[in-house]
Amino acid sequence: MAQTGFTPIQLYSSSTATNVPLAANLATGELAINITDGKLFYKDNAAAVQVIGWKTVPATAGGTGQTSYAIGDLLYANTTTTLAKLADVATGNALISGGVTTAPSWGKIGLTTHVSGVLPVANGGTGTSSLGPAFSAYGDAIQNLANNTATKVAYNVSVFDTNANYSTANARFTPTVAGYYQVNCVASSSIVLTSLIQLFIYKNGAVYQNVFTEYNGGAAITGSTDFAFSGSSLVYLNGSSDYIEIYAYASNGGGSSTINGYSARPDVNYFNAVLVRSA
Repeated sequence: MAQTGFTPIQLYSSSTATNVPLAANLATGELAINITDGKLFYKDNAAAVQVIGWKTVPATAGGTGQTSYAIGDLLYANTTTTLAKLADVATGNALISGGVTTAPSWGKIGLTTHVSGVLPVANGGTGTSSLGPAFSAYGDAIQNLANNTATKVAYNVSVFDTNANYSTANARFTPTVAGYYQVNCVASSSIVLTSLIQLFIYKNGAVYQNVFTEYNGGAAITGSTDFAFSGSSLVYLNGSSDYIEIYAYASNGGGSSTINGYSARPDVNYFNAVLVRSA
């Protein structure tokens, strides 16, 4: 009802959904309204009908085109001119890109498809994108163990070598990934009148660590003449020039000793290593 003393302004109008006035329906500067759609129209100076107001503003006019939301809804472009809502889902899911021209979705992160990069050691990772080099070898031949002389043990048969870093020709491990390696070695010997027997890890041609010593105060070591001695250590290798070998030493006291290799028993005369942490 009009206010007393005022003349009401009546717009050209329609109550039919989706109705749009024609240019012939409007005079220049005249307004029209669709009271069902909630749209306000006018005719511009080029005689074209334009929309200047919406009950629900579309994305093409800077709005969302949405009239309601649920808590957690996310808006995304589902076409080049409209926006849609992505409903929230249960706790523990992540927003995952569907790729170009594809809507995003919620889901679990695939460790083989959605993760890249290398987690550094400082953040609980290994600092390497692979498990790292590992090898195992054993000796299948008998070696004389010279008196009072360090002798390199010839682990000349490869069991496995994941990165081709072990040489059976010179029984040497030269890894190409820098880091800390767990090194294990076992040698089996026949000893005669031996008072001292030792096993060493050599790094770059020099003693790195004595991993086994049996000493009998100058007297011959008693017991069986078949003697196995073993050891292990953690060794840093720079991934380029550093290498490791295994050496044995015996003080025979007039006798002779050998390193016994057995092709049927690689468990009694072996050398292996594995990367346990990158540099």
